[in-house]
Amino acid sequence: MQGVGLVGEVLKWAIGRPSVLGLQPSLGHVFWMSDPALATPDLQLLFAPASLKEGRTGVLDDFPGMTCGVWQHRPESTGHVRARSPDAFEKPEIQPNYLAEAIDRRVLLAGMRLVLALFKAPAFQPYFDGMHLPEDGAESEADLLAYARAYGTSGYHFNGSCRMGPASDAGAVVDPDLRVHGLEGLRIADASIMPSMPSANTQASTFMIGEKAADLIRGRPPLAPVEL
Repeated sequence: MQGVGLVGEVLKWAIGRPSVLGLQPSLGHVFWMSDPALATPDLQLLFAPASLKEGRTGVLDDFPGMTCGVWQHRPESTGHVRARSPDAFEKPEIQPNYLAEAIDRRVLLAGMRLVLALFKAPAFQPYFDGMHLPEDGAESEADLLAYARAYGTSGYHFNGSCRMGPASDAGAVVDPDLRVHGLEGLRIADASIMPSMPSANTQASTFMIGEKAADLIRGRPPLAPVEL
């Protein structure tokens, strides 16, 4: 992806041959459990055949490598976003409060240890010659949490800021028909109305919300339930 090698990849891509320019940023996704006793996954792993800059998403490093990230599906730590003034252009105060809850630390540690185990698996050994971040030997709870706090980033899949719920719930913004409580002629149809966090990326769920909103506005009856 640099120098003469990048020129060759551009030429291969231009004539339709396989090229790194035709690869997705991440080629492998894993849904897994932090505890074998769980019935559904609470972790997601992402694998990229590339070395990424420290704490940066999508920015290549200066040396070859491979990257695997992990995140918790349903964190329980809560923070806040507060307006600093009536001026809509003034940046708000944002405190995500990551890893404040013990369960979040436990689940993320389990995910990081799973990544370490994957990289040290026999099938990886022809391609693996050591860890860059976290450093080789950093496997204690304190070391891994320190690494997560120093280099961890958000997955950027925001949701729930205008969550659905009954009018009696002071924290709810929209009703089951996506209408804003206390206002007429206004609906919200995006990931902000999700009452809880989905256990996956939010794109497909957000498409579904938009399609449901279109049906509600047009007065279409609900689809028949499907038995799974």
